[in-house]
Amino acid sequence: MKISPLVFILIIALLPLAAATAQSPAGAALAVEHFSKDGLSFDYPAGWTLEDKSSEQVQHLVIRRAGSSVLVMVIAQREPIQTVVQVFMSRRAVTMPYVENLARQLGVMNLPTPEDSKCLTLGEHSAVGFRLVGRLEQEPSTGEVYAIVLGQRLVHLVYVRADKDDTQGVPIWKSVLDTLKVEPPVNPSPEAAKMEEVVTGGVLNGKAIKKPPPFYPQEAKTLLEQGQVTVHVVVDEKGNVLSAQAVSGPQSLRRAGESAAHSAKFSPTYLCGRPVKVSGIITYNFILQLR
Repeated sequence: MKISPLVFILIIALLPLAAATAQSPAGAALAVEHFSKDGLSFDYPAGWTLEDKSSEQVQHLVIRRAGSSVLVMVIAQREPIQTVVQVFMSRRAVTMPYVENLARQLGVMNLPTPEDSKCLTLGEHSAVGFRLVGRLEQEPSTGEVYAIVLGQRLVHLVYVRADKDDTQGVPIWKSVLDTLKVEPPVNPSPEAAKMEEVVTGGVLNGKAIKKPPPFYPQEAKTLLEQGQVTVHVVVDEKGNVLSAQAVSGPQSLRRAGESAAHSAKFSPTYLCGRPVKVSGIITYNFILQLR
């Protein structure tokens, strides 16, 4: 299944940063609002405003409150993802533009890399993303963007606030994380379980402990074909390649690239102190030696 073209712009509303909200009496239970629509649901504290900016491509929910800098967004791609490769491609095409736009808003000059990834626990699952520190309207501020696959849908969780409003943001952020649910499709993909276990690691060439060169197929030599082959791989917790699929390059060279990738070995990837499966790409340059 082909991923629909997704062009998302993360709009950070620069709300007034002078916050003034009454505190609930000690021991009083906070009233809760519930959102549920199109298979997506979560709770959030009463007194906050939820704006539904959804489109045909995504569900886009924005939660905020007048007089506060806190902004929480839940953005869920509607189209179910069928393969781990699609998870990887979607994160490259969607997640990183979110992160880049947030970095610009905060005035962060150096963009984070996969090595800067943070994990966020949602029940039995872990979202992976980035935490950025900068300034909004001259106030020290923090922004976070996380991505996770739930119910075969790529979900982004965004949390932005001025640092002085952090105590206001904690209850709303925690409520959304603790109650977020995404219903799976009627006919789940055979790879559904893998999608929620794998984190994205970008280009993995530099992390390879062993990267045997590919053989040059006779068919490609006969056709005088050469070029770069990009192979998407999923690597297990010990650094062994579980799967390899060529995603670009001359057709006559792709199988050779996949075969070489299966023989590669990588350094284990750790997230939050534990080894994890990681998806990424390996590139092979096929250069024809003419005599």
